[in-house]
Amino acid sequence: MYKFKFKLEAVRKLKCMTQKRLAYLSNLSQSHISELETAKQSPTLKTVENLATALKTHPDNLLEIDKNHK
Repeated sequence: MYKFKFKLEAVRKLKCMTQKRLAYLSNLSQSHISELETAKQSPTLKTVENLATALKTHPDNLLEIDKNHK
């Protein structure tokens, strides 16, 4: 989950979204978004799904998924 914090912040900024707006759209608190982006907390699967939906992206784009792994 180490890269999650970088991916979350990068996608959020790419979408020109503040932490406050992302929190509102994902039904999370702004402090929780901040803790995820600083790796003070790890996300649950439901949190990743909520964030991906709010960011209009696929959850794989926020997680470390090895697409070549068989």
